[in-house]
Amino acid sequence: MFVASPVIMNHNHYMPGRILLFFIGTCLWATSQSQTSPSKPIPKDWFEKDPVIDSVAGISLAKAYQLLEGRKSTTVIVAVIDNGIDLDHEDLKNEIWTNQKEIPGNGIDDDHNGYVDDVHGWNFRGASDGTIIENEQSGSLQFYLRWRSQLEDADTTVLPPAERRKYRVYLKARADYLAGLHNKDSAASAFAFNVHYHSSALIAGDADIPGNKYYGSPLMKLSTNLSHGTHVAGIIAAQRNNDAGINGIADNVLIMPIVATTATGDERDKDIANAICYAVDNGAKIINMSFSKWYSPDKDLVDKAVSYAETKNVLIIHAAGNDGVDIDSAGNYHYPIAIDESGHKAGNFITVGWSRPLFDYRLAHPYSDYGKANVDVFAPGSDIYSTVPHNAYDYKSGSSMSAPVVAGVAALLWSYFPSLPATKVKEILLKSSYKPRQMVNQPQTKLQVPFESLSVSGGIVNAYNAIKMAIEWTKIQEK
Repeated sequence: MFVASPVIMNHNHYMPGRILLFFIGTCLWATSQSQTSPSKPIPKDWFEKDPVIDSVAGISLAKAYQLLEGRKSTTVIVAVIDNGIDLDHEDLKNEIWTNQKEIPGNGIDDDHNGYVDDVHGWNFRGASDGTIIENEQSGSLQFYLRWRSQLEDADTTVLPPAERRKYRVYLKARADYLAGLHNKDSAASAFAFNVHYHSSALIAGDADIPGNKYYGSPLMKLSTNLSHGTHVAGIIAAQRNNDAGINGIADNVLIMPIVATTATGDERDKDIANAICYAVDNGAKIINMSFSKWYSPDKDLVDKAVSYAETKNVLIIHAAGNDGVDIDSAGNYHYPIAIDESGHKAGNFITVGWSRPLFDYRLAHPYSDYGKANVDVFAPGSDIYSTVPHNAYDYKSGSSMSAPVVAGVAALLWSYFPSLPATKVKEILLKSSYKPRQMVNQPQTKLQVPFESLSVSGGIVNAYNAIKMAIEWTKIQEK
């Protein structure tokens, strides 16, 4: 369910906070006025502008392309795990990945990957006709149901430490679920907090078990609620210089659409894990995940998928979240996370915070999650103008938009420097970030802190600096 007012979606509720949107009913100029008024209105493509030349906290994209003049690029496949993409959009239709090993519509798994007719990705939430099952139970209810039989009457005095941690999460999930039963919204009662709602009964070939893998549909029928994935895809890959709409960040990229998120409730872990593995197995080099949730009932499934991507040199870009909390603190984790149950932190995982256009005390958005250990870098996320279904364009805001900005820069970097390993791409993106010496409000407070204290890198992703660093690195490698 979508709203056109400055209300943040909270992950504790049924509403789609997990896809990390911040909806506003005002125009970009009104938003800029609420900060420090610039000498002229901020342009639609502000996030691609240069911090020094244009005095806005953009990514210096034009300067990056100047550095790349005369260089050849290779195509990079970026998987967008989201709630569907308009494959026929005028600005995206030429940028959609096609599975060349699959014959369209013949009902045969031609490439033997387990997914029949997956010509343009896969819909893990698809009915047989491709309708996206957009409603799901809340994460708290999912966790409660998953672990109730094991933990409800557990003797906590004999539980090992890992199980005691899980038990504490279980108690919180149970409390959140019980509180949700008082939510009067019809979607909350019908789906998010309804123990009798089972989306698996609506998804083609699905079974309500964690290990199920081959289910869903190759088709993607978008409802009016499902514009998020199209918007994310446009930020990364909208066709450049085609006199239509906008210019995406990367100029030689193909988007692999994978449906695994929802409009109400929270993602199922098995959908996310299967989506990551599908992306890796079918050639994606980058995976964008603009969603998060408070609870992960089958975290081990997602951990294994992230580890699998790491072994295959695939980079995962994840939105930090929109709750304005320090995600370094236990209890504030926004899943998926880079850290598995053994404590290993995946080196291929980048978590992205949400920054705003102007260099003032509100540079870090008050609803952006942050963390000196677990948020790697910030990126523009406010009033981002991009593609939405039916050849349309619109503004959206949130860390949902920040993640694909980083994914786009990563794709640009990798397409011109394909020999870089995923860990080196991450290192370059973080080290080359633009680091403003700016005091800002710590999100959700008026406490003034250095912007650099809110993330690992202390900066905002910068395409020009990244390309410059990659050029220098390759020169060293060639010696």
